[in-house]
Amino acid sequence: MNLDLAISYLTANFAYAPEFQNIFMAIQGAMIVRTGPNKDGKMKPFHAFLQGVVLAYAGGLLTPLWMGRPTPMLSNDLCFASCIIAYLVVNNIPLDIGYKFLNTFPLRVLTVMGAQMFRNRGILAFVNIAYQAFKDSPSAYYPTPIFGPILNACILGNMGGFFFKGFHGHLCDGMPFAAQNGIFVASTYHFVANDQGPIGEYLRDWIGYFLLPLVKNQGGNVDMDAVLLVTVLGGLFMQLVGILQMPDFYGPTFNPFQVVFAPVNFLWPSSSTSSSSTKGVAVVGQPQKVEKTTTTTTTTPKVAAATTNNVLSSDGEVKTAKSKKSTQNKQKKKTKKTQ
Repeated sequence: MNLDLAISYLTANFAYAPEFQNIFMAIQGAMIVRTGPNKDGKMKPFHAFLQGVVLAYAGGLLTPLWMGRPTPMLSNDLCFASCIIAYLVVNNIPLDIGYKFLNTFPLRVLTVMGAQMFRNRGILAFVNIAYQAFKDSPSAYYPTPIFGPILNACILGNMGGFFFKGFHGHLCDGMPFAAQNGIFVASTYHFVANDQGPIGEYLRDWIGYFLLPLVKNQGGNVDMDAVLLVTVLGGLFMQLVGILQMPDFYGPTFNPFQVVFAPVNFLWPSSSTSSSSTKGVAVVGQPQKVEKTTTTTTTTPKVAAATTNNVLSSDGEVKTAKSKKSTQNKQKKKTKKTQ
C-alpha cells in the first residue's frame, strides 16, 4: 500500500496534482524574490510580481516557442492564477503572516517538493512533445530521433538562467546543474519510453530482467513496467536532490553528479584563470570589470612637434613654434638692413 502511494505521488497521479505543482512552483518564485532582491521591500509591486513569475515559469514561458507551440502561461489559467495567489500570500497578508508561515521549515520542504514535481513532469512532457513532432522523420542513422527530445527538455530547465544571466553568465562556470539534471532525466526516460532502436531495447530488457523483479517483490497493486519504473526513479531523484540542496542540508552547491565527474576533474582540473577567449565578453545581469589599458606610441621628433604645437609648414615640413618665431625675427632684420 505504501509503495502504491509513493508511485502515485512520484507520477503526479493523485487528486489536485496540477494545483499542487503549480501553486508551490509559484510560491517558490515569489519567495526567492522576497528573500533576495526584494528583501528590503523597495521593489515596485509589479516588478516583484513579474520577477517571481519569470523565476518560476521561465521555461514554460519561452521553451514552447522553439516548437511553435503556445505557452501554458497563456493557454492554462492555472499557471498565472497560481502566480497571483502566491504573490499575495507572500507579500500582502498583514503582519507578514503568509511570508513567515511559508518560511518555516516544513513549508519550505513542501514548496521544494511541489516545485520539483513540476520540473520533473515538465521534463517528461517536453521530451514527449518533441518526440511526437519528430518521430516520423528520424535521421538516416538511427530509427528514433534522439537529440531533439532530450535538448528540448534540457532547455526547459535552463531558460531562467539564460534569461537572467545571459548566455555567457549562465555557462561561464561550467555546465550548470540544471543542464546536467535535464540531460540525465530526459535521456533515461526518452531511451526507455520512446527509443525503438537497439539502445532502448537493451535498456528495457535489462530493467525487466534485473530491476522489475526487485520492485515487484515489494508488493503493491501497480502494474510496474520499465517506463513506469524510470518515471518513478526520475521523480524520486529530483525530489531528493531538491531537498538536499536546501540551505538546511547541503546547500545549493550540492551536486550528485560530482561523483560521476570526479575522475574527469581529477585528471583535467579546471584552470583558476579564465581563458583569453572569454575576456571582454559582456555578461548580461552581472557587473563588468573594465580593465584599463595603456597604449604606448613611438613618434618621430617631427611628428611629436606637430602634435604638441600644431605647426605645419605649407610644404609639409613640420616646424616647432619656436623655430617659426626665429624665422620671423630674421626676416624683420633683413628688411631693416635694406631700408
